Amino acid sequence: MFIPSYVGGGEDATVVWGSIDFKFKNNRDYPIRIETSVSGGIATVDIYGLRNETEYDIRIESKTIKRTSSNIIVDAFKVYRLDGQVVKREKLSRDTYKIHPK
Repeated sequence: MFIPSYVGGGEDATVVWGSIDFKFKNNRDYPIRIETSVSGGIATVDIYGLRNETEYDIRIESKTIKRTSSNIIVDAFKVYRLDGQVVKREKLSRDTYKIHPK
């Protein structure tokens, strides 16, 4: 509903009890190790595994598309970088957030 305070719009995971929940799939040819921790109200997840021959630096980035007096519309992208250069951008979602009343 509102842009979270800990990341930009479109960059947070979805958790809606009984409806939508964040999931991911290990698409590697080998197992991975997942370590999680919570401190000061912040959850941290580290994922470890063997490197592939080509490894991309993948980040979620967002861009504000439109801002009105009551809403902000944000597009989220999965951005692949190789040796610091963007090689691919995938649009993940378009989200509409309400602006906090003052």
